[in-house]
Amino acid sequence: DGVAYARKDLNADIVLDMCTLTGAQGITTGAHHAAVLTNNAQWESCAVSAGLTSGDMTYPIVYAPELHFSEFKSSVADMKNSVANRSNAQSSCAGLFIGAHLFDDFFKPSPIIWVHVDMAYPVLSGERATGWGPCFLLSLFGSYCSNSAMLNAVSPVLPVDQSSKRHKHDEMC
Repeated sequence: DGVAYARKDLNADIVLDMCTLTGAQGITTGAHHAAVLTNNAQWESCAVSAGLTSGDMTYPIVYAPELHFSEFKSSVADMKNSVANRSNAQSSCAGLFIGAHLFDDFFKPSPIIWVHVDMAYPVLSGERATGWGPCFLLSLFGSYCSNSAMLNAVSPVLPVDQSSKRHKHDEMC
């Protein structure tokens, strides 16, 4: 699993996963907005801002692991990818299932920032792909991966702290 690899082998402090996880995303956020689920309110705000800047729009969904994680009965991948109660925030539940591979305990503070983007509906228009995603990622992470003035201008994240070569997570957006 990619998120587990990012945590255990790459020792990442920010993990973003993007997938076309559930049809419930379209019901939750519609055909034009991807769903964003994260354990960090600042990154949620930045994801929405990056979506507006890039045109690859996003909208936050409920992050409440204490209410939603119990919808999955197994600790390993569920082949049905379905929740027990289909009227209980399916997109949030499905995202939390992925996030479970990052955290030992959802209820304890984590140094890992996790952003889950469910883009099942905005990636398609009829039977054709829309190209949703690359512009969103460039806007969100532009100042992380480039010294480009253009990417820094569209990124909601503040520039790199040159003394530590790390972004200041508490000064975003």
